[in-house]
Amino acid sequence: MGIILRLFNLFRSNANDMLDKAEDPAKMLQQMLADLETQKRKAKQQMTEALALQKGLERETEKEHKEAEKWEQKAVLAVQNEKDDLAKEALTRKNEYLKRAADFDKQLVMHKNNADALRKSYQTLEDKIDEIKRKKGILTAKQKQAEAQEKIYQTIEGLGDTSGTMETIERMEEKVENIQARAEAYQEISLESGKDSLESKFEELEHDSTDMDMELLELKKRAALPAPDEKTEKTP
Repeated sequence: MGIILRLFNLFRSNANDMLDKAEDPAKMLQQMLADLETQKRKAKQQMTEALALQKGLERETEKEHKEAEKWEQKAVLAVQNEKDDLAKEALTRKNEYLKRAADFDKQLVMHKNNADALRKSYQTLEDKIDEIKRKKGILTAKQKQAEAQEKIYQTIEGLGDTSGTMETIERMEEKVENIQARAEAYQEISLESGKDSLESKFEELEHDSTDMDMELLELKKRAALPAPDEKTEKTP
């Protein structure tokens, strides 16, 4: 009886603390149920032993009462035969058996009280086990729902924190724009460079042709030769 009551009070006082510290409340409840079932088996064994002891005390009490009755009958017989001394001895023996019977009765009453308390505690333990089993199903469902909700909000929180991602994208966009700008600058410089080269060739060609004509005229003047137009006019 004492073991069951102490165990029940211990579980009742520490249940919340155990669940708070448990990594998995459902597993903790399952372990609690296993421990309570073990205590239940022990209590049932104690109840069986207590009942056996009760039956033994009842038999001993009944036996002492029967012996007392026998010695009372012997005392009556002695009185009928005018054997007062034997009657007194028989009555003395009768009283001894009655005293022992009274002692057994007293033990039997105490034992019955203890056995009744044990049975009540056993029934309380059974009721508590049934209650925990019912609550275990509800708690397991709530735990799964809470874990799922926690994961959902963790995911939402992770999706909402995109500041780092956006900063990276902005840096990449800026880098790509810089590369594109340099490419356009190179293209513009290359076109301008090609255009200048082509125009310079024609300018050089025109410059070279003009200089050559002037140099030829100067040479002919120095040689006192007529100009090409004058020579054409003198021919008949």
